[in-house]
Order: sequence, then structure tokens, then C-alpha cells
Amino acid sequence: MIRRDTPGLRWFSVALAFFIMIIPMSEWLAALRPFVLALVMMFWILETPRKMGLGRVLLIGLVLDLASFAMLGEHAFRLLLMAGVVHQLRNQFRFYPIWQQSLFVLAILYADLLVLGVIRLFQGLQQQPIEAWFSPILAFLIWPWLYMFLDNMRMQSRSK
Repeated sequence: MIRRDTPGLRWFSVALAFFIMIIPMSEWLAALRPFVLALVMMFWILETPRKMGLGRVLLIGLVLDLASFAMLGEHAFRLLLMAGVVHQLRNQFRFYPIWQQSLFVLAILYADLLVLGVIRLFQGLQQQPIEAWFSPILAFLIWPWLYMFLDNMRMQSRSK
């Protein structure tokens, strides 16, 4: 099967995930919000690795840092680590059944929370609330639906 590029869909989905990440919410609800941008980036890294490379992931992370008033490089570093893991394991990951992919995403996002905790520890900032440890579980539940939705949208846009 030929995998043609769909730049419009790719950048629209990244922009939508970006805006979901910066929507103001109450503190406890924001802690439960899954890292939607990371999920969308993982999908596009799996499907178009040459178009969603590490450089673009770094730039998108830096823009997220600026928009969310986080320490410059915090989100960029975290997204870059996740993208690097997905890039390395892309060939195996794509052939896992969807439930195993979800477990892989869950593991990556829990590792991301540990990295965030270390970053905040070195900064001397307050650690994430306990609710934040539930957000990877929500991402675990969202991943199959997000993957199928974006894949179907990509297939439909290619057939036009």
C-alpha cells in the first residue's frame, strides 16, 4: 500500500491537539487532561516519520512552552524524548495489535510523567497533583479511537 502524505490533515490535527493542551481549565481538571499533543505526534510519527521528524517535534514543543508559559524547553524535551522512542520502535509498534499499542502509549506517558517529576524536582517546583497520574490511563483509553479516527481520515483524504 502506498502511503501518500496528507499535510493538511496532519497540521490540522496537530493544531487542534495544541489548542486542547492550552485551553484553560481548573487545576484538577487540567491534571486529568491527557497529553493529547503527544498522542497526535505519535500517530504522525508512525504514519509519516519523514514528515514529522524530531526537528518539527522540537519546534512544536517550544511553541507549546511559549503558549503555556512553561519553562522554555520543558514540553519540547518531553515531546522529543517520546518522539525518539517512537521513532526507534516504529517498525515494531506499527504491527502491534491496537491494545498492545495502547499499553505502549501508556508506558511512554508514565515515563513522561517521571521525567516531568525529575524536571520539577530540579526546578524546585511543586510536583504534579495525584490526579495527573490518571491522565495516562485516559490516554490509554483514547489511543485506539484517536488512531482509528486519524487513520480513517488519512485514508479518505488520500482517496480523493
